[in-house]
Amino acid sequence: MATLLKQLARAKQVNKNELIVDIVTVIRKLEKVFVDKNISQIYDDSSDIFGNALGFYSEATEYITTNRALLGQDGEIKQAGEPYTGKDTGDWFKGFYMRVSGDTLFFGSDDPKTDEILKGEHWLSTQFFGLTDDNLKGVIEQSILPLFLSAIRVKLSI
Repeated sequence: MATLLKQLARAKQVNKNELIVDIVTVIRKLEKVFVDKNISQIYDDSSDIFGNALGFYSEATEYITTNRALLGQDGEIKQAGEPYTGKDTGDWFKGFYMRVSGDTLFFGSDDPKTDEILKGEHWLSTQFFGLTDDNLKGVIEQSILPLFLSAIRVKLSI
């Protein structure tokens, strides 16, 4: 076991830039965790990045999804007034991604329907991509922090 002075000497050797690289590496490894949390935030909670409602399905959506079901096509019937979940055939969620640029995380979907889905005046919010503060805190505490602490322990040989 190292003495306090030895640990202090090791701690002084830790480089801020190396720690930043470590954090970014951990975040990139956890892209799927971030994306899955963003999908859950939309699908399960129907909430935007501020925790507010995204919107509600319209009578037109109910009509369209009912007719599709009657024709035996895929998809579930969505009732007018139900919270928006983004689920149709699931294709839109397959295009979700997260990118890291500097100290910023960018969320989006490369599905070609994204612009069509987000346009319109019926949404209460168009801030679909990203995490609420609580969801981000949860990912940090449950996924990032344990990996980062492990990396620090290796660097400090503890």
